[in-house]
Amino acid sequence: MRLHWPPMMPALVGAALFAATMVAGPTMAAGAVLGVGLAAAIYMRPVFGLGLMLLSGTALQILGSAHIIGAPVSLNKIAGAATVGVWTVRSILLRVPVTWSPQMPALFCFIFAVWASSLVSPDQAESMEGLSRYIQLALLTFMIANIAGESERALDISLIALTASMSLSAIIGLMEFLLPGLSIESDDPSLVQGNIGAIIDRDSLEGTVVKRITGGLSEANWFSYTLAAVVPINLYLFHRFQQRGVRCLILLAATLQCVGIVLSFTRSALIAMAVTIAYLVMRGRLPLKPLLVAGMLGAGGFIVWNPAGLERVYSIAYAEQGSTPHRVYLFLGGVALVQERPITGFGYNQYGPNFHRWLRTVPEVPEYVEQWERALEDRVASGDERFEWVMPHNTVLQIWVEFGLLGIITFGALYALMMHDLRQARRYGDPLRQLLAECLLASALGFMVCALFGHLAMTKIVWMLAGFAAALRRVAIAPRVAATTQPGSVLP
Repeated sequence: MRLHWPPMMPALVGAALFAATMVAGPTMAAGAVLGVGLAAAIYMRPVFGLGLMLLSGTALQILGSAHIIGAPVSLNKIAGAATVGVWTVRSILLRVPVTWSPQMPALFCFIFAVWASSLVSPDQAESMEGLSRYIQLALLTFMIANIAGESERALDISLIALTASMSLSAIIGLMEFLLPGLSIESDDPSLVQGNIGAIIDRDSLEGTVVKRITGGLSEANWFSYTLAAVVPINLYLFHRFQQRGVRCLILLAATLQCVGIVLSFTRSALIAMAVTIAYLVMRGRLPLKPLLVAGMLGAGGFIVWNPAGLERVYSIAYAEQGSTPHRVYLFLGGVALVQERPITGFGYNQYGPNFHRWLRTVPEVPEYVEQWERALEDRVASGDERFEWVMPHNTVLQIWVEFGLLGIITFGALYALMMHDLRQARRYGDPLRQLLAECLLASALGFMVCALFGHLAMTKIVWMLAGFAAALRRVAIAPRVAATTQPGSVLP
């Protein structure tokens, strides 16, 4: 699409920047120049802004946070606000059509459910914070659906940006694992705002210090779940690009991401990756023999390396004595809270306080649960933790407890309609788009596995997957729609 700038535009921009220098000084003027440059780049190529959103929401989620870069807002919010604003102006001026997907009404209804939960929440400030965060996530979905959905080229570039961002995140994770200085104690107060570094776990395995890498996402589980959803995309890119050098880079990216999953020492992410691989093998998208060879080489490499903490993944003793028994009570508490308020829920971030209240009413709990509860109360009293940070490690319970029946129905509908978009793309797309639909379906199945073991409503990857599903649906069915609008054509 050719863009036409008004003849006086350069002069007007120059005059505005000169005025900013005179009024606000050189620092503000320099910021204005950067802002104008960013806006112009996004206007010319909206996928550039989307790439910034993906990068700042993954590898730079912590490195770009406000308390580290010293800006009033985080890099993620800056990229998001600039992209949304410029894309909106550009779409109006150029009359760019908006991506339609059945997901969009479900997305709006879920945001409505988040807002409605504020009516019953005892903490209105917390509710407004939650509403703001979910609106940002919904905008991320909307931007991916529209910008990546403009063309096949925009979709491919967006997918490259996502896998490149997570490869960078995996590199950051390797640095965290190998460099002693990039380590944080699990009870470090700096984790409140989020910090870069591997989380030191001294309690999971007796006599073993476990370093769980976070890759710039601040939390090892979220890091591994995001990687597990991104790895299948590399299969599509490998078939999409035939050049040998590009394919080597794609294989390197997939390898880095798989190593990141293992070094996060998250068992549920490994289970999710196994499910995605099994799905792609059954669908005939992954050849079995090369996969087995790669799996044996990778497993052999880790056995020879034997990094400290690897036992956490397969240890039966850890499964019996680690965090699993505590999570059983977190799950039971979530079930009890759903039964207490199945319709309205308790409001954003209200699982923890109500779980603590419920736990004190349980007549008999194991000694290790009592010790954990006392330690939690001590940390809350000292200001190192809050009850609101306790979560049920199950996404269904998290959403139902917080946002009630409407919340879980609309979130479930969003997931189901995302799968529907992908099936539509698989049905009507060309062979490459069908392959991408299969890869994203595998990612969605992997996320569902992870959602059984983690509270993932706030992780960006599920909202990214929803956006890519809508974008792929638009790209896949666009040729069919164009064909049926030709004179004399009929629907197949």
